[in-house]
Amino acid sequence: MELPGRYMLTDIIKSKTKDGKPYLRAIMCDGEGNRRNGIMFESNKLDFDPQNGDIVDAIGMIQQFGGQDQLKISSMTVVKDADPSDFLPKKGIDCDELLQELELLLLEKITDPHLAALVDRFFKDTETIESFKKMPAAKSVHHAYVGGLIEHTLSIVRLSVLVGDYYKNMVNTEHLIMGALFHDLGKVKEMQAGTGLEYTDSGKLLGHLLLGVEMLNRYISDIEGFPEDLKYLISHLIVSHHGLLEYGSPKKPKTPEAFILHHLDDMDAKLNTFFSIFDKEGVEQGWSGYDRLLERQLFKHS
Repeated sequence: MELPGRYMLTDIIKSKTKDGKPYLRAIMCDGEGNRRNGIMFESNKLDFDPQNGDIVDAIGMIQQFGGQDQLKISSMTVVKDADPSDFLPKKGIDCDELLQELELLLLEKITDPHLAALVDRFFKDTETIESFKKMPAAKSVHHAYVGGLIEHTLSIVRLSVLVGDYYKNMVNTEHLIMGALFHDLGKVKEMQAGTGLEYTDSGKLLGHLLLGVEMLNRYISDIEGFPEDLKYLISHLIVSHHGLLEYGSPKKPKTPEAFILHHLDDMDAKLNTFFSIFDKEGVEQGWSGYDRLLERQLFKHS
């Protein structure tokens, strides 16, 4: 049975079948923040040219393809004056409250005058701050909802304070905190602020690690006398936080602070994924289904 629905289109691919007939693939995002694959054959019969971020009314049938649900679309019309934010996953986060907590924590913990100036420069970048508050931390893997980026960043800053205090004789806690603040900031340039689901050209070409270093250097260029060695240490925290070359890090962690940051980031991301899976599958107690990314089933207990 065919079902109607309203969706935001992302990740559009336009191609042709073996016999030369045009078709369209897209990720379909509904008003509940759910995402599913969609396909429409003979897409040349549409009376509009679908673009990423378009809101559409679509009629289609759910079918299985490659072990996943796919919406086979029979008709689709574009909707004018729809609010794109209605089609982003949400979790009821008060982003302004998280931003205030982050700012107060940084003001309390950062005493080095050059790093304090860097924090001040960041918070004065109002355009970036607005994107930072609203952006998901990822499209689908972890913290993939409005405000996910600031929630994840604040979590890593909090953890950096705790772990830095525990290892205070071995690590520079202020460096670790600054790495936590900036480690994913490049995502505001990597993804479209309008939808939070599409990658920009610069995001595809460079990725958020290099974009984050670029943003850091821009802030530092406005701070007189910022030490070169300090710039490189903070930059290293950003470029190495994925931990391994095969995970996208240009460099492996080579300082104690970078090593800690990598593991804090990985832990926070994976724990968020755990509970997102439990929520999505409605698991109150017991086992989840098999997750291909984590390569395991997950167990929720009381």
